[in-house]
Amino acid sequence: MIIIIRHGETIWNIQKRKQGHKDSNLTLKGKRQAIKVANFFNKKKYDLSKFKIYSSPLRRVLNYKKIIEKNLKPQFNLGERTRLSNMLKEHKFGYWEGKNDNEIKKKYPKEFKLRSQDKWNYKIPGGGESYDLLYKRINKFLKKISRKKNTLIFTHDMVSRVLRGNIMKYKKNKIMKMQHKNNCI
Repeated sequence: MIIIIRHGETIWNIQKRKQGHKDSNLTLKGKRQAIKVANFFNKKKYDLSKFKIYSSPLRRVLNYKKIIEKNLKPQFNLGERTRLSNMLKEHKFGYWEGKNDNEIKKKYPKEFKLRSQDKWNYKIPGGGESYDLLYKRINKFLKKISRKKNTLIFTHDMVSRVLRGNIMKYKKNKIMKMQHKNNCI
């Protein structure tokens, strides 16, 4: 079994800003969402000691995971069992990180148009990634972990889409249409 958890709502999620490898703080709603995830685990009574745990090292995910940990019954130290992986960081938006679509359209109109025509292959300027590069990164991650063991993954929206799409062997256009809302499992 693989359980994928996206972090809770952040300030930049509300403002519709591209976060990528940058961070913004969890909102109060985002913190409450972490408690709901902990309650899910409490009700389902998963033995988390039998799971391999992986996480993005970005602050918004780690803060979210800490809130979940504090609310697990019995308390379970996710932190010391978690392997941080840079391969689980969010899709990198390069120069666009911290900006919303309107700001990007104004400052990078040509690039915005090119990306909208081919999101899968378009590499965002300033060290950003295409979905194709993200897919390859996630593919490397999946090859490193054992799928025979129960696995818990704390990550981000686009990484979750690509993880699930890769596992389910979906075509790229189906992966692009998928979503992973804040705090969903």
